[in-house]
Amino acid sequence: MSAPESPENASPGRAGAWTRVLDEDSFSWRDAVGGARGVVEAVAPGLVFVVAFVATSRLWPTLIASAAVALVACAVRLVQRQPLTQALSGLVGVGIGVAWAALSGRGENYFTWGLITATAFLAAILVSVLVGRSAASIGVGLAWELPDGWRSDPRMRPLVRRCTQVSLLWAAMFAIRLGIQLPLWWAGMVAELGIAKLVLGLPLFALACWATWAGLRPFAPAAGRPGR
Repeated sequence: MSAPESPENASPGRAGAWTRVLDEDSFSWRDAVGGARGVVEAVAPGLVFVVAFVATSRLWPTLIASAAVALVACAVRLVQRQPLTQALSGLVGVGIGVAWAALSGRGENYFTWGLITATAFLAAILVSVLVGRSAASIGVGLAWELPDGWRSDPRMRPLVRRCTQVSLLWAAMFAIRLGIQLPLWWAGMVAELGIAKLVLGLPLFALACWATWAGLRPFAPAAGRPGR
């Protein structure tokens, strides 16, 4: 399951990144995090926020510095005529955080949007498992272009179970983030919250991507991938 950058997928033939990742013989950590630039664009605004807040203990300079980093990432991509998707999504998230923190005057609200989206993903994944259409099975069905009703095929039950396990893995990732970050947010521990977000962000996401690849790829031949 590809996740925030999430369970979103696209295609050649509706599959896109899902197909490429699951058909690879070895897992690419670089591709999972979007390369060096992807790491910088994902980490830099939050890192600058933490450093600036610790150094100044002032909200406005901290917010301005974080927003400036996200804007620079978009500007660089524009100048180089590269896709804006990842940098722009980061800018939107930073913009919402900056707005909420500025309007409330509370630094911890810079991270509120991330907590809301993590809660939404956790709830959506759990609901998908409860209704018998796990989020991972939806992604796999699109990626491998499986026929309607494939979950009911007795031969596919091992894959269905593995998709449920993978979905619960992603749910656990979001639960871990919330379990650690929510108490820090509630206590107004801004610097500690920023550090937790960095530690539980990209590294944990990349680990979940690897586990997804390792868990689902053995089923690719059984799912009838071309050329197998």
